[in-house]
Amino acid sequence: MDIDKEFSKKFREVGVAEFFRKNLQMLGYSGAIRSFTTIIHEFVTNGLDACEEYGILPNITVKIKDLSKIKKGKKLKRLETLEKRLEKAQASGSASQIEKVEKEIAKLEKELENIGGHFIVTVEDNGPGIPAEYVPKVFGSMLSGTKFHRYIQSRGQQGIGAVGAVLFSQMTTGKPTKIVTSTGNGKASVVFLRVDVERNRAQVVNESVVEADWRGTRIVSEFKNIIYRRGDQSPYEYLRRTAIANPHATITLVEPNGKKTVWRRTSKKVPPLPKEMKPHPLGLTADDLLSLAKKSNARKLGSFLQSDFSRISSRKSAEILKKAKVEDKDPTKMSHTEAERIVHAFKQVKLLRPSTEGMTPIEEDHLEKSLKEILQAKFIRARTRKPSVYRGGIPFQVEVAIAYGGGAGRNTGEGKKMEIMRFANKAPLLFDAGACAINNAIRSINWKNYHIGDFETAPLTVLVNVISPHIPYQSAGKQAVAGDEDVTREIRFAVMEVGRSLKKYISGIHREALKAKRRNVFLKYAPEVAEALSKISGKKKEPIETMLVGIIEKRIRLKEQEEAGESA
Repeated sequence: MDIDKEFSKKFREVGVAEFFRKNLQMLGYSGAIRSFTTIIHEFVTNGLDACEEYGILPNITVKIKDLSKIKKGKKLKRLETLEKRLEKAQASGSASQIEKVEKEIAKLEKELENIGGHFIVTVEDNGPGIPAEYVPKVFGSMLSGTKFHRYIQSRGQQGIGAVGAVLFSQMTTGKPTKIVTSTGNGKASVVFLRVDVERNRAQVVNESVVEADWRGTRIVSEFKNIIYRRGDQSPYEYLRRTAIANPHATITLVEPNGKKTVWRRTSKKVPPLPKEMKPHPLGLTADDLLSLAKKSNARKLGSFLQSDFSRISSRKSAEILKKAKVEDKDPTKMSHTEAERIVHAFKQVKLLRPSTEGMTPIEEDHLEKSLKEILQAKFIRARTRKPSVYRGGIPFQVEVAIAYGGGAGRNTGEGKKMEIMRFANKAPLLFDAGACAINNAIRSINWKNYHIGDFETAPLTVLVNVISPHIPYQSAGKQAVAGDEDVTREIRFAVMEVGRSLKKYISGIHREALKAKRRNVFLKYAPEVAEALSKISGKKKEPIETMLVGIIEKRIRLKEQEEAGESA
């Protein structure tokens, strides 16, 4: 046997698109329901990012048309029941029960997939549009785009999402995706394309130019083997939460049954555009340093450290090289050992914290206004923490909001349940809650300290948004924040901070209830006492009762003032 020939027949490189075609679950396409929400997520985040980058108030419209007429009512109802059981199992922490229910859900979803689900999804934005020559690259080539190579806060980072949705469409229907886009020049490009998985590039099936009096991008894509229904992980819930975290956007959803929901913007201010940031030295490895050195235009290591990193002055640069015992030479000639010594020297030199000017939070007042509009809660409090760093040098910021009473929490068949809303760079995270640092940090708090007796059944919504130029996601599916110690600690501190405000509010309710009870007890006997005094004195009952009520009210007010003085 000629081993060389046999090996050459078997061996071949695998392209990134081909890899993800066989591993779509890594991108979030792992179930009939989750896949649907992932599709909406990928197309909508693209539209929001595009609008914000050009200072446009976003108008996002999502239309879903059901092409399948098969009724799946009983199985969907059974699925809802199983999801409730899964929530209870997750709350109890029973690993065996969780695994059992998850298997039942997977089996039922498979049955529903076999029944069929055939939809056309249309997502349209009013963004800047895409120049015709870039349409194939944006929607047909993975790991290409404007985000991955830039150290900047954005909802998408990898240049995979929209292409993944196009790939999923062609895998389930065999049909190309239609892209209509106009930059406002009176013309629109209409492109039908597929993903050539072997070459990781778009295969343009058809393209044309038509007259257009609008600006933006419209994506029309067809899918099978997915399920649409309302629920905690549905496209509806994803868009509702997107509206909360993006108060400057108007989002419209037309569901398969024709029902139209519009979440109107509560702010007319486009968030300031995040600034591209330079990496901070404390967040780097030796390999990172070598990679950046190869791309640098600097001719010396000293100038490379100053120009390509944040917070390094000429003095600090010289100090770093001195401690690392590395000469000031051409950066491209730096060895791995020298890079390791420089990375170690970064930690020995006192450096300023990373710049945070590249991060744009939702902001407290906008978040509170948005929650009030959508949840109609009785108590709302938001807090944006000061920026911090994880892994030594990657900046991040946490903002949190608590809504209590009114429409806060989730309505279920068993009554109100608490609700955790997780976001990363303002994008909702609906799946993989058990593996997410946000969920675990919130649940690790002793809520009884904040007058919440049973956290699971409280009329409470806790919202956490983590922002960073580099979110530490658990996987390429981008649905869970990794449990970094620094990130988890900041989330806990933020939630506990607004929790103290909630505690004061609930304490106030309790005090008012106690005052009312005390007042009612005294006033209850006023008529009887007045009648007895009337008989004794021979005077009319009504004036006596009025006098007694006045005395009681005065004494109660004095008592309340005294208690207020003691608490102060």
